[in-house]
Amino acid sequence: MAMYLQRLRYGSNNVTHFDALRWATSGSARAMGRTDIGELAVGKQADVAMFKLDDIRFSGSHDPLAALLLCGAQQADRVMVAGQWRVHDGAVMGVDMPQLIERHKAAALRLRQKALSM
Repeated sequence: MAMYLQRLRYGSNNVTHFDALRWATSGSARAMGRTDIGELAVGKQADVAMFKLDDIRFSGSHDPLAALLLCGAQQADRVMVAGQWRVHDGAVMGVDMPQLIERHKAAALRLRQKALSM
């Protein structure tokens, strides 16, 4: 979203997907005054998200980073947080997704009923 907003102001030729990657990684770390995050390097926090690009929406892109940012990458195939795998084959590890969905539906229903009774 930040990239699109900046493109509106400064033009798409002046704001690239490489700028957005920098803002999201080293730029964000610098803004927070952190030296232990913001890049993949020895001794730094190991958070990584991996995406498959074999879906039709990515087929017209010749740049994998641009495809991720501009073509609607919505779900990571694999995610590592603090050196531990948390998502594998698109599924959150250790989460009973059907049970979580049912709990979410029940909570949403309670909120809706509460709002209607006000």
